[in-house]
Amino acid sequence: MTHDDALRMAAARARAAEMLPYLATALFACTPVRSDDVPTMAVDDRWRVYWNPAWCAGLPVRELAGAWLHEVGHLLREHATRFAELGEPPELAIMFNVAGDAAINADLDDAGVTLPPGGVHLGHIRGAARGMTAEQLYRLLPRRPDVSTVDCGSGATPGRRPWEPDPSTVDEAHRGIDADRADQVRRQVAAEIRSAGQVPAGLARWADDLLDPHVDWRTELNSVVRRKAAEVAGTRDYTYARPARRTVPGVILPAMRQPRPPVVYAVVDTSGSMDRDRLTRCLSEIDGIVQRSGRIRGPVRVVSCDTVTGELRPVRSVAEVVLTGGGGTDLRPAISAVARSRPPADLVVVLTDGDTPWDPAPPRENRTARYVAVLVAGDRHDVPRWFRKIVV
Repeated sequence: MTHDDALRMAAARARAAEMLPYLATALFACTPVRSDDVPTMAVDDRWRVYWNPAWCAGLPVRELAGAWLHEVGHLLREHATRFAELGEPPELAIMFNVAGDAAINADLDDAGVTLPPGGVHLGHIRGAARGMTAEQLYRLLPRRPDVSTVDCGSGATPGRRPWEPDPSTVDEAHRGIDADRADQVRRQVAAEIRSAGQVPAGLARWADDLLDPHVDWRTELNSVVRRKAAEVAGTRDYTYARPARRTVPGVILPAMRQPRPPVVYAVVDTSGSMDRDRLTRCLSEIDGIVQRSGRIRGPVRVVSCDTVTGELRPVRSVAEVVLTGGGGTDLRPAISAVARSRPPADLVVVLTDGDTPWDPAPPRENRTARYVAVLVAGDRHDVPRWFRKIVV
């Protein structure tokens, strides 16, 4: 990186922070990385901002500042995670990148930010309207990856790009930030947006949704359960374990195999901090899982834990739940026990006040399950990113 290159990038970031000061925390959480391989600018999931010196040299500082604000928009809105949650084919990620670009640029347009030419705006998507999310805009786009010039990196859609380094080779200065720090930055930015006064409507909604999620947790939990049920129920395959009824002379045809229904486990926090009201709430939620999930045939497997894991019991009614405990709090042994259990879990629901240590990654015995933390005492504690958090 030449001295002039560094000055231009620093000047552009400072200009961006001056234009939208409530995004300054996010801008300065990023690590700039010069790359001749990235076509324009892009971000990765460690909040590194890759920039092509030849492309950047052709832009006025005000447009380069707009590019900074655009890329940071992908990181704040967690576009990569949101595309992964859609369960769409990876080859369509580029279309979600387009949708995310349009959503970000709508807010930047409203803020009076000058963007580099060639970007995607709402007017480029038929049927698009202000206020639409990236997911809504994505549904308006054709299901074919035909916008090859758009790629904002793994911070916008999943998958390491050719210009992104192997994590094992990155030096300390370019290590970027981890997921927990990224969440802290998002919450700080959301708080700064709230106190800023005049901000684009889309950013104001994003901040409100992050700080005060207006979500009916029962609807959210049921959607997670049903989505997992649909994934498993929709996965059919052929097997030779039982031949098909149709026959062809000299040929054994496989039969269609319907896989098992999804398996749900519930871990209940029974530590001393879980008073009668909270435990009653947990039982109510277990009853909701049993009664409202509908498409999951078979029992919900329930285990209680304070620091000691209780007996794992399959239940078909909340009356069958047995809760033991009353000591300190550490749910990690119970979560690990569930991960080792058979049949393997598809969905693990942890009901807790949140006052427990958490492992930084899902148990290695079952990394494919969906993990949901239901906080029954309000949003007082953070949970790791591998959990879906639902606040009662």
